[in-house]
Amino acid sequence: MKKILFIGIGKEENQKQRMLKALVKAGVGCVYVKWSELAFLGNKLYAQSKEIDLKQFGAVFFDTPRFTVKSVKSNKKIAFNLGNELQLLLTSLKENNVYTLNQDFFLKYPYYNKFSQAYIFASNEIPSIPTLHLADNKVSKISEILIEKNFNFPIIVKEGYGEGGEGVWKLDNQLELNSFIAKRRSENLIFQPFIKNDGDYRVIVANGKCLGIMKRSAQGGEWKNNFSLGGEVARHEDEEMKKFAVKACQKMKLDMAGLDIFSTPTGFLVIEANLFFGLDGFESVFEELDVSAEIVKMLVAKLEEDNGQESF
Repeated sequence: MKKILFIGIGKEENQKQRMLKALVKAGVGCVYVKWSELAFLGNKLYAQSKEIDLKQFGAVFFDTPRFTVKSVKSNKKIAFNLGNELQLLLTSLKENNVYTLNQDFFLKYPYYNKFSQAYIFASNEIPSIPTLHLADNKVSKISEILIEKNFNFPIIVKEGYGEGGEGVWKLDNQLELNSFIAKRRSENLIFQPFIKNDGDYRVIVANGKCLGIMKRSAQGGEWKNNFSLGGEVARHEDEEMKKFAVKACQKMKLDMAGLDIFSTPTGFLVIEANLFFGLDGFESVFEELDVSAEIVKMLVAKLEEDNGQESF
């Protein structure tokens, strides 16, 4: 029986343990390696100097292909964004008929980030927040196009690969923008209008169905709603929002995603489509739900389909 390869980052212990527990419960053989352990030599893949034979696996589950380490000298974080490695690995998996969640999506959009997702939303006619990205973040160029496109202060600026509410800033005026860009001209950034809200919604969609909606509300003077930044979370019910989220994932051909959504007087807006998302906040309000088990079900179903019979 073929196994499942699980590639993680090694730091999200809760996420790792959830997945491994669900795999064991399902009776699925699993090999776990970290992104930081991978090495590529020609068209061969290694982990800790041992070659990985992809043909022994029926499916692969990826945690986020990004990780950080601290510099010994400066104590600053060094970020590794492995979009190129992910693309090559997915291409190899496709050639070997090995399944992974959102495989075709990633092959089509291998460098998925906050900039490229705005293009994807627009291409699939998914309502979302107006998003501006410049190849050169020269402040005069930014200011000119912000005025031309009617972006008024305050504006939100996000790093292309930020997550968990990190790498997101609210700038209230031109002086703040000037000072901000002076330090970050070459960074991958997007610019969005600030939308007043009393919270946003995390909606998890898997295999064409909505698993639930969690409302997130900022606390203590914070304007970001993220659970990881102290946002209050609560279970929420909205059948129209569920339908909206499922339809958005269908349009993008996503097997699974955590959509962040605003509810506005004119309708729903997708803030982000998270393909690698944390579970702590969500499962704290949906205690009866095991999202990792849902992921494993999808992977096992693919193994059974490939075998032409039930295996577990």
